[in-house]
Amino acid sequence: MKYYLKFTILAGLIWGFIAIQRIVIAIIMPAIQAEMKFSYTDVGMIISITGLIWAFGTIIWAAIGDKFGRRPVIVGCTILASVFSWMTGMVNTLGSMLAIRGVLGFFEGGPWGPIIATVGEEAPEEKRGLLVSLIPGSFFLIGVFLGPILAVWLLTKFGSWRPVFYIISIPGAVLAIIAAFFMHEPASVAAGIKARKEGKERVVMQQGHKVKITDVLKYKNVIISTINSIPVMAWLWIYSGFSALFLAKVHNMSMEGIGLAMGASGIGGFLGMIIMGRLSDGIGRKAAIIISGLLCCLAGLGIIAVPVGTTLAVFSILFFFWGMFGGAFFPLYVGTLPPESVPPEYAGTAVGVPTAVGEIIGAAIMPTIAGALADKFNLFAPMWMAAIAGLIVMFISTAYVETAPRKVARMAKKPTRDDHLLKPFRGKQPI
Repeated sequence: MKYYLKFTILAGLIWGFIAIQRIVIAIIMPAIQAEMKFSYTDVGMIISITGLIWAFGTIIWAAIGDKFGRRPVIVGCTILASVFSWMTGMVNTLGSMLAIRGVLGFFEGGPWGPIIATVGEEAPEEKRGLLVSLIPGSFFLIGVFLGPILAVWLLTKFGSWRPVFYIISIPGAVLAIIAAFFMHEPASVAAGIKARKEGKERVVMQQGHKVKITDVLKYKNVIISTINSIPVMAWLWIYSGFSALFLAKVHNMSMEGIGLAMGASGIGGFLGMIIMGRLSDGIGRKAAIIISGLLCCLAGLGIIAVPVGTTLAVFSILFFFWGMFGGAFFPLYVGTLPPESVPPEYAGTAVGVPTAVGEIIGAAIMPTIAGALADKFNLFAPMWMAAIAGLIVMFISTAYVETAPRKVARMAKKPTRDDHLLKPFRGKQPI
């Protein structure tokens, strides 16, 4: 098996178990809420604080990885994230919960940019969309599918939510140690590290033009993905943070049923990323994300519309498709569109910028608003927010510049470097 496949599998496992550390708290929130007496607003704050600090961690660690090495960032952040996930089981107050989950977010955000950028650089061009999709796909397969099932089983076995965090934190640390011995730096980063050690200036070129790391903000797809990150991350963290409460409080579903319904969305998310990621290699990234946005919205509206008493089977089907088309956003809006637009040396930063903004506004602010609306009105309010987010993604995505190599090769008028730049910066290179 070639190195790029081995690394993709290892990176997917790392990201999947990081996902479990973040997702599980939402799944067992009814049990935590019962013991700690949290309001829905408190729940929104707990979900939000991780996203808020994650945002800063993502962009800081992505830039550090691009300059000093992605391997130490992936390994170190994964180990420290596991430590603070373990510590979650020890909290006794809202304040300590917010503090621990906040620090957790700073380190959990670290591996994302370096992993996506490395897979994208190592993968063959014709397989990039598929292989990159496996990373966010693992978030859904391991985090959203296996996570709820494992969390409910552990909760039932131990009769307390605290041991859940002690156990789920172990695999991430083990995988990080394996990565420390297995992973090597991709060519672009290794060259930069070598130049820095030799005291030489690192010069990055794209189509004959010199590009600085700050220039990623001049690329249209990076900015469009940064805007898109708000509804995408709002969908993810409102859906994952409030669906369990919605099913428990509105539809009187058992914890076992909730685990199965949420697990179905995890399977859907994984398959959606693989299918739409692969499909985007042919029909284009832009068309794939537009279609996904529309179908994500329709699936969410279906969940809102079904009456009390709807069977678990129906909910599982609806959540499967909601996860499928919502999950399809990730290999497109961050996995391929931004990094395919910039030089590979800065791919980690191009991924980190939209991720950071999405975490601050979409994952931090929006769940807090959703929680406040749930307290003021009811638990349908967060579900409406998540459903509408898909429609917003669809409209924003019409502004992307196509990057899929196979699609671009068939285009009569291929995008130029100027097409990829924002209008104020076109025709002003070199910079």
